[in-house]
Amino acid sequence: MSHTDLTDDVREVGAAVLATLATHIESVRTGAGEVVSADDIDTVAKRLELRRWVEEGGMTLPELLSFVTTYSDISASHHHPGYMGHQIAPSDTPGVVADLLQAMTNNIPLVYELAPAAAAVDRAVCRWMLDKVGWAETGIGAMTNGGTLGNLTALLAARSHADATAWREGTPGDLVVFAPATSHYSVRKAAAVMGLGERGVHALPTDELGRIDPAGLAPALAEARAQGKRPVAVVANGCATGTGLYDPIAEVAQFCESNGLWFHFDGAHGAAALLSPRLRGLLAGIERADSTVWDGHKMLRTSALCTGVLFREKRYLDTMFKQDASYLYRPEAEDVDPGQFTFETSKAPLGLKILLTLAYRGEDAMRAYVERQYALATELWELIQERGDFTAPYRPDSNILCFRYEPWGDRQLELRARLIQDGRFYLSSFQLNGRPYLRASLMSPTTDRQTLRELLEVIVELAAV
Repeated sequence: MSHTDLTDDVREVGAAVLATLATHIESVRTGAGEVVSADDIDTVAKRLELRRWVEEGGMTLPELLSFVTTYSDISASHHHPGYMGHQIAPSDTPGVVADLLQAMTNNIPLVYELAPAAAAVDRAVCRWMLDKVGWAETGIGAMTNGGTLGNLTALLAARSHADATAWREGTPGDLVVFAPATSHYSVRKAAAVMGLGERGVHALPTDELGRIDPAGLAPALAEARAQGKRPVAVVANGCATGTGLYDPIAEVAQFCESNGLWFHFDGAHGAAALLSPRLRGLLAGIERADSTVWDGHKMLRTSALCTGVLFREKRYLDTMFKQDASYLYRPEAEDVDPGQFTFETSKAPLGLKILLTLAYRGEDAMRAYVERQYALATELWELIQERGDFTAPYRPDSNILCFRYEPWGDRQLELRARLIQDGRFYLSSFQLNGRPYLRASLMSPTTDRQTLRELLEVIVELAAV
């Protein structure tokens, strides 16, 4: 294909595909269609004609647009008012533009000279995040592909802080991580990858809703040390993935400071509350943590994946990721060559999604979205309080709420399956104190109080079938 052919192709195909996607989103935002397909994977493969395209190729533009339409119809529709499943953003226009810009330039900000614009953008976004946390003067950060890699990166730094020989010599067998059982599974995954094993994560005492109990921290540390264990870090949630509740951050910070422990705060979902003066109190004490993660593809409405992994002190990275790659890395360029302290080597300029959102929408719009979605969960809780057939075990801290339709007792998962099959709403589920709950994660800006009323009525309707 010639240069001219390529540019003409991009113009024609790009315009047609974007128009098709815009039509789909316009329809979804009205509540049309299923929130997510209930078809099995073989049926989906047939609808998409996957075998044909893999084996034969030859897709024409009309066939491409048909594929885009079918693919979109089958996909989970995050813009649909009935989407309440998981913490995945209904992507906004700036993130779409960022993905398109990256696809065309294909720059990789591993080192500055490979992608000057991308590296500058990533650094600017990290500095914006650091400023929100309170680490603008001393901290450093990098963009990474999701909270799982972010947590791993932070805990690797914590491991190096606990034992500077671990990167070269291997993980000593006496290291452990402290975290509540409600922590994201990526914490246990990180411990296993680092050589601690899943059993290397010691569960902290919690209250009945899974939040860290500060009174249990000292006994947990004393017990571990009596067993000859050395703590790598204490992990707290803000907010917990399952319940949307925040751990008592300031109390955990105080305990870690008093005992010389690394404090990692998993703010993948809930750090966005830092944008709101009204909600920021939920994160009181975050500036005393040693590391945190913050996902843009959750409450900042970027496309996936987009995560900042942030450190309070630049010096924390001195013994982390010591890589022998002189053809790439220059010791004097640490602040502009982020590949020196990220797990990935080749990766997209993820900060571009946040930068363009800030530039195009403004921080006030981002704050308003966070506040709206958090308030929406409280509205759902209030509607439940007005009824005798639903219960919710807590007033929500964030945009996540667990609740039950009590006439069905512990058959909540069966009820959820009926909801998905029906197609009007998509909820997830969570086990809290051994009991199953329906779980609403209110992400779509098209969901409103009336949608929530309809959700409760549809649940009652489907339960009666």
